[in-house]
Amino acid sequence: MKIEQENHILQLIIRYLQDDITDDERKFIADWIAESETNKTYFNDVKNLWNTSGNVIDFDQINVDEQWEKFKSSTIITKNKKQKSNSIYLKIAASIVVLLGLSFYVNSLLNAEITLMAKAGTENKFLLPDGSTVWLNNGSQLTYKKDFEGDSRELHLQGEGFFEVTKNNNKPFIVNTNATQTKVLGTSFNLKNDLKTKEVELVLVTGNVEFSSETHKEILVPGDRVKATVNGELVKEINKSPNFLSWKSGVLTFDKTFMHQVVKDIQSHYHKQLIIDNQELVNCTLTTTFNNESFEDVLETLKILFDLTYKQNDPNTIIMKGGNCNL
Repeated sequence: MKIEQENHILQLIIRYLQDDITDDERKFIADWIAESETNKTYFNDVKNLWNTSGNVIDFDQINVDEQWEKFKSSTIITKNKKQKSNSIYLKIAASIVVLLGLSFYVNSLLNAEITLMAKAGTENKFLLPDGSTVWLNNGSQLTYKKDFEGDSRELHLQGEGFFEVTKNNNKPFIVNTNATQTKVLGTSFNLKNDLKTKEVELVLVTGNVEFSSETHKEILVPGDRVKATVNGELVKEINKSPNFLSWKSGVLTFDKTFMHQVVKDIQSHYHKQLIIDNQELVNCTLTTTFNNESFEDVLETLKILFDLTYKQNDPNTIIMKGGNCNL
């Protein structure tokens, strides 16, 4: 389990043990435990540590320095004994550290800001305190205060995420990214912050959204796409891209799509740079679907369909050479 995901799961487990959890979060934990024996063991270990920590009257009364000196003295005395004896002291010391560490860690989890980070090779799906769900694209980060304390559910996004927001008319769900703000009550949408260009793009799937920069504001309906430029201008249009959620679904769909758009979508999906060397190829069209296929398989398909060859300048830059539209 990745550290960021473990932090999120641990926070939910602790709230579960405190009986300070929503019905959706309780179901999420139950489903997560049922997924594997590893998850079940992790839950039981945290539960046992939690119950053990309750037997300590006051952690502040423990003299950590004194205990550490005793531990060091013990290891010095036993350094010439069998390794088995040393391991016993190490286990005792580790237990003290874990017990104390869990107490402080629990306190920080219950009071501090929560940060979720997406890593490659996993679904990166997270349940938020209000029952909303978010999927984060690789390398993305979402930060919010525990339990969404205050009059709003406020978050800060770096990167890209797809949100399914639980409706709450009395507590708006607000996502801040760059100098923009997305405000909803209950809806689903994809929000992307381009770290290179600093532009922000939102595509609304269901519900209604208020999207604003420092100088402009737009109200979106399902199917709308809006982009905020670096100077705060908003450009709203109908979303015509079937692949804006390919990072989440794993599916790329093309229907008589011009190659310049095909290349753009493939680059965004696989985080590679794909360059068309033969400009006559730009106006060729492609009709096909790539369903969770590797980048190499996609290149091989294009090679066969358009009689292409490839030159690789570096691991992330591929040049498409030759090719024609009339095979």
